[in-house]
Amino acid sequence: MDEWEEEEQLVVAELSGIINSEFLTKCRGKCKIVDIDSDQPIMQVGRYVFAGNYEDALGTCVILEEQGDAGNPDLKYKCHTMKKLMMQRTFLTEKKEEEPVSVGIETLALSEGNPSDRFTSIICSFGKDHIAPDGADADALGASSDSDPEGMEREQSSMGDNPDNN
Repeated sequence: MDEWEEEEQLVVAELSGIINSEFLTKCRGKCKIVDIDSDQPIMQVGRYVFAGNYEDALGTCVILEEQGDAGNPDLKYKCHTMKKLMMQRTFLTEKKEEEPVSVGIETLALSEGNPSDRFTSIICSFGKDHIAPDGADADALGASSDSDPEGMEREQSSMGDNPDNN
């Protein structure tokens, strides 16, 4: 029996804030999530960082997966949920030692080491361009405990999208 057990969870996440939708397409579905089981998970998509919380959805969120021909795919029911992860864009700044901490602002210490050393750090895929290693369908959101921060940085630099230069 394996020492570690993997479990796939599907999550509907709504991203809000100033974000370029073309950038999401270029990211090809890669994101990093920290503390997904907490009251305030943190998500990074490329250079964008989001913080949020779980809310009850208005109605039911149904997740479908595409099967068959790419030109005319069939949609098949995958699962449904009554919860949604509402994520608001967050801007991170370096905390100076002499700065007082404002009320309501939480300061988190980030590990300088390999993110895969932390059990709360995961990488997920929400795009359909990836094939899951076990042959499972990658159209749905799949989580893995493997992190590749260098790969994410290479991906970001190869995208060449920098809205700050506009």
